Amino acid sequence: MKKNNAFLILLFIAASAVFAQQPYWWDNPHRDDTEFMYEPGMAAEAPNEQEAVRRAVLAAKEMLVERIGIVPALREAGLSSAPEFALVNCTVSDKGTERKGKNWSAWVMVKYPQAEKETILQRWKTSIASIMDLKEQEKKVPMQFSIGLASADGRLHYREGETVSFTVSPERDCHLVLLDHMSDGTTVLLFPNRYHPDSYVRKGETLYIPPLMNDTFSIVVGPPWGDDRVEAIGATDRNSLHSMLSSLVAKLDSGSDMAVLSRSRFVEALDSAMSETAGSRIAWGRAEINLSTYSNLN
Repeated sequence: MKKNNAFLILLFIAASAVFAQQPYWWDNPHRDDTEFMYEPGMAAEAPNEQEAVRRAVLAAKEMLVERIGIVPALREAGLSSAPEFALVNCTVSDKGTERKGKNWSAWVMVKYPQAEKETILQRWKTSIASIMDLKEQEKKVPMQFSIGLASADGRLHYREGETVSFTVSPERDCHLVLLDHMSDGTTVLLFPNRYHPDSYVRKGETLYIPPLMNDTFSIVVGPPWGDDRVEAIGATDRNSLHSMLSSLVAKLDSGSDMAVLSRSRFVEALDSAMSETAGSRIAWGRAEINLSTYSNLN
């Protein structure tokens, strides 16, 4: 703990000189392009000043690196690792309450190198655009029957190395797909999969993915960290969406349990299926949940 505190103090000392030269660009999850400033990390009700700052720095890194797409952008740009982030400004307050006494709070700003600005912003914009394309396409899916979707243990936050499973229960007999839209722009097909290649599910059936008490198939939490959107889509008749995804499962190599595709490819497949089934008797249903995953380093 003392070593960490000393490191933070050194950052404080270096902050003024770095900030004065302004060799960095600033950004915001809700960006104002005329300002390029942000205050991403906050901590409150800490027992002392050092702990308040430590928590705020961790919150800042988590917000910047894992919540607003910088790491996915770096990965897509082919950059091997994120540059180091350093504290350039910090405000600490000891405002508290009569019941609790002093409760230190802090917020921080972090710096990011100018050299990567254009590459990262371009990749980030591409990633955001693909998310918007997906959301627009999903709006076209008719909500003609409901699908129950949840994590099997009811949690929405998971740490590195933990396992997660899902329960899916449609109110109609249907062909169903379960997908994980990950923070790096990748879509993982959770169902159908190597162990359950058939997409057909009966109404009222509660499907566990992976199955309970299964020693051969598990979903272990790992990178990329951030927010995952898990989505179930069902249709009362098999169509081109199921055909395309099933073909990916059929081509899995011996070391893979689940198929992986780009978000843009899934959007195209869903759009094609929507066009083909327009005006038909095929009924559709959709459900989604959002999960957050975290590295054990945070």
